[in-house]
Amino acid sequence: MAQNFHSLPHHRLLHPVYLLNPPDSHGSAVDLESPAISAMTDLSHTRPLMIDPFATISEANEKMISFAVRMLFVTQAQQQMSGIITAADILGEKPVKYMNEVNSLYEDIQVRDIMTPVTELEVLTLTDVERGRVGDIVETLRSSGRQHALVVETGADAKPENVCGIFSSSHISRLMNTRVEVAEVATNFAAIQSALSKAT
Repeated sequence: MAQNFHSLPHHRLLHPVYLLNPPDSHGSAVDLESPAISAMTDLSHTRPLMIDPFATISEANEKMISFAVRMLFVTQAQQQMSGIITAADILGEKPVKYMNEVNSLYEDIQVRDIMTPVTELEVLTLTDVERGRVGDIVETLRSSGRQHALVVETGADAKPENVCGIFSSSHISRLMNTRVEVAEVATNFAAIQSALSKAT
């Protein structure tokens, strides 16, 4: 059946032009003292970006660029999480290390080969987040040397945990209108050596 969609008319702007901002009654800007939950991306309202573990890392990189994100959830059937993959995973040393270990080509590397699996993820609980401030989240990201932190809602009666939210340094930066610097922690011997050599 044909869809009867119509293009809406365009109008030219008339000077002066102002940006509309919510009044103070609708809440102040997010700062370090704001409730942590105010800086969390709530996955019950925002659809998470996902990718198949058998996709290539080139496909994952293209998807991140297309959606202007730096992390994707790696999921199997029925959105069961396998892990996560970040821009740092793709653009860092992981692909080179994997190619050397298995003698493969870059274009053959799949997401599952360099992702961080669920079993290696460290997460925050929603209960702790609800008690924290944005400053606590920033300090958590900095101390862990990660750009992202996942939040889980612990299931009751032996039900599985659900990832219900995510913090990212870039999202917090946008909300605070200032850059939140998070230095990636060296995660292998070569990276540690490189960091030490730069410091001497």
